[in-house]
Amino acid sequence: MTLSFRQCPGLAAQGAWSGRIGAPVIDAREDLRPLYRMMLGLGVVAVLILALGFATLLRFAPPGQRTGYRAHVVGVFPYNPEAEQVDGPPMTRFRRDQPFAAQIDWDQLPATMTVSARWYDSLDSQVGAGGPAPAADLARMEALVPVRTPPEFHANLPGTYTLFVVRYASGQPVELLGTQSVVVLNDP
Repeated sequence: MTLSFRQCPGLAAQGAWSGRIGAPVIDAREDLRPLYRMMLGLGVVAVLILALGFATLLRFAPPGQRTGYRAHVVGVFPYNPEAEQVDGPPMTRFRRDQPFAAQIDWDQLPATMTVSARWYDSLDSQVGAGGPAPAADLARMEALVPVRTPPEFHANLPGTYTLFVVRYASGQPVELLGTQSVVVLNDP
């Protein structure tokens, strides 16, 4: 038995054999509220992260802490660890087995200013330090800042060594007063 349009008028009206796609059965509307809530939640998280970053900045770099003072690094000299004195002219390149120390003119800083000087190697490891102490105390002691070779090594690692002179306030570093860099050569 074959069906024709005449026998089933409802099929022709629905477009069953017309080759057209009929209207959707359900008119579904997408609910955008969950997506909107997620976007709002992510926005709140972003604002909280921004506020936390700003609070951290204010904690470790408070505004108004810049004094304008500069520390004068006289030079980096070969160092005699036994006598705890520098000997020779200032240099910018040292052999691995050659100890060295920085001499800083502490008298140019205010006497009550708490300062520190620290050496860092190419791996950002601290390899020497002086202070923190009032600048007057360091000037009175004529404090040098030597690089200390770690006991497990027989010589300094090759690379760039950087001295940072920093001012302290309330027990934390707040201002960079000066820097100096030297190179330890990769020679035997």
